[in-house]
Amino acid sequence: MTKKILISTLISAFLILNWHPCQAIKKKVGQSGMTYLAISMGAREAAVGDAATAVVKGINGMWHNPSVIADIERFAASINQVNWLVDTKLYGAALAYSLGNWGTIGLDLTYMDFGEIMGTRRVDKSVNYRGFVLTGDIGVEDYAIGLAYARRINDKFSLGFKIKRLHESLGSARYVAHVENEGTDEEIRHYQEREWSLNDWGLDIGTIYNIGWKNLTFAMSMQNFSRDMKYWYEEFQLPMSLRMGLAMDVAQLVFPSMNDINMIMALDAIHPNDYTERVHIGTELIYLKRFAVRGGYKFNHDVESFSFGVGLNFNVSGFAGILDYAYTTANYFSDINRISIQFTF
Repeated sequence: MTKKILISTLISAFLILNWHPCQAIKKKVGQSGMTYLAISMGAREAAVGDAATAVVKGINGMWHNPSVIADIERFAASINQVNWLVDTKLYGAALAYSLGNWGTIGLDLTYMDFGEIMGTRRVDKSVNYRGFVLTGDIGVEDYAIGLAYARRINDKFSLGFKIKRLHESLGSARYVAHVENEGTDEEIRHYQEREWSLNDWGLDIGTIYNIGWKNLTFAMSMQNFSRDMKYWYEEFQLPMSLRMGLAMDVAQLVFPSMNDINMIMALDAIHPNDYTERVHIGTELIYLKRFAVRGGYKFNHDVESFSFGVGLNFNVSGFAGILDYAYTTANYFSDINRISIQFTF
């Protein structure tokens, strides 16, 4: 048992030590698309600084680590809203059903609302003195539909994956099909209208392992794995990341006789394909398994940093529910608010 704990700790320490501030000089920004898929969905998970790989529980594991939905006993549902940057919003809804010893299946929908984005078209200044005219709302649309399966291999280890169908539409726009020059210095441009949209697939894989000592948990996930996608001549991938996380109830270690309070400490080491390595830390204080207060911090992020949140477990007419709220500070933008509600029955 000691050997397993040592190996898990060394793996996580290796990732953390390989993160260094000097790496920020070579940030791999602008190399991925559909970046809304990298936004933390659940309010509880965001409140602990998105150090969620080993912390997430229940139905919201659909977005953070699909292996944890294996612990759902019957039926679970979740609705989430993220008030993101510059008046955009991210919505998520999920359902999961336990098949008993056969595992758990889940279905989710992620939708990014960009609001109204006004399109323009270049014209001659004889038509409009500004040199362009408005063409109305472009109708940008992004969504992903995911199908997940998870199974508990034994009493300590679970494995899960999620396949998702991705859709993105950037609206319709004219482009220059070809240019002619009929023996004069004036070029004649021929335009065509095209719908700029893309449909493809993505994959999430997750594992979680309860080491068995003081509730110490080790987890791994790979999010947004995909093949190269292409708009025009530019190729890109989804915002793929490899995550390794540790979580532990330190109250069991420090105050083993105190049953009313739990204090979860969590740490994630993250290797993304569009940035340098990151480290997330977070903590959650739970009283009477009903009230929760949370906090966290994200290292090596340009926008997000500190996060805070609260949670409440409730039971109404046989429906067990969890209501969570998270607040994240954002540099250069308005701060971010999230709300999540989960039901099990």
